[in-house]
Amino acid sequence: MVASIESAGLSVEYRSGKSSLWDDVIKRLSYIPVAYTNPFIDYELAYQRGHGGEWHDISLIFIWDNKPTALWPLTFAEKDKRKTFSSYGQAVLPPLFSGECSPTSRKRIIKLCLDLADSVAKAIGLESWGSVESNNESVGLSEWHVQAIARGATCTVGHELFVDLNQTMEEIKRNFRKSYKSLITTGMRIWSVVVLDRVELSIWDKFRQLHLDVSGRKTRSDATWEMQLHDIGNQNAFLVYLMNDADEMVGGGLFSFTRDEGLYKVGAYDRSLFDKPLGHVVQYLAIEELKNRGARWYKIGDRPYRQETPTPTEKEISIGEYKQGFATHFFPKYQLKHKVPNDENA
Repeated sequence: MVASIESAGLSVEYRSGKSSLWDDVIKRLSYIPVAYTNPFIDYELAYQRGHGGEWHDISLIFIWDNKPTALWPLTFAEKDKRKTFSSYGQAVLPPLFSGECSPTSRKRIIKLCLDLADSVAKAIGLESWGSVESNNESVGLSEWHVQAIARGATCTVGHELFVDLNQTMEEIKRNFRKSYKSLITTGMRIWSVVVLDRVELSIWDKFRQLHLDVSGRKTRSDATWEMQLHDIGNQNAFLVYLMNDADEMVGGGLFSFTRDEGLYKVGAYDRSLFDKPLGHVVQYLAIEELKNRGARWYKIGDRPYRQETPTPTEKEISIGEYKQGFATHFFPKYQLKHKVPNDENA
């Protein structure tokens, strides 16, 4: 793959073994999404490997004018006798560019990426492949979107929920669903609320055990839990948790963050207390914490609707409705389906 790119006049490095080079580009992005960071990618790969199959990180760093300039998170996998390429099991993310990369260079690199993706998909027998992008800080459609559509891709639009952390807390709270405001006030009174931003194994073990109790089974590997605790220690994540009067953990949520963005990763709440305000308090404290840390946006997650294809489950719709009660903004989530050209229409 690298040889194909270099034949087009571009120099690249694999992220694997070059995490510091990847970070060099991350620091020079105008907006740093959590999903492009080294800790996030490492975690997602570990998660997928824990569920079987062969997973290979083939993420690329593009070198332009002797500088690392663009990042493209990519994964190749073989599971259940099926080969796929993706961004750690999800739809392919488009490349991101440092601020000094010119529009002309971006166009050239994106064309090459699309050509390469089509070539890989064809080689493993796929008729199509998918990509996805969010544009909460963009004006208009991205170059990735424009080129993909020109090549015959089709687009469906999903919806993502965000909180604008540039607003004051008073402005943010005014956007909360009316019923949430009193629930948060009540929850702040009945629970002890703590933000864990350093390694405390005893607290982390309580959260992990709560997650196991709520799930009823072990849902992922020990390695992924260790990685998340490591992220807290490295100031890439924090845990907001709730304790009752008996010093028992009754709820908590883990949040990853970058200079610009926060992301809700995982939560666990005592099922016997669902009539009490648990998640509402955790979300509120997380918003405060992210704002205090200087992040610009909090990405809460998807907002699915029944009319979408594939049809979301009732649980997914319910979770989306719940998250909507905190959001200040909806943004489009562009889901592109790229048809792999055959020899006749290539």
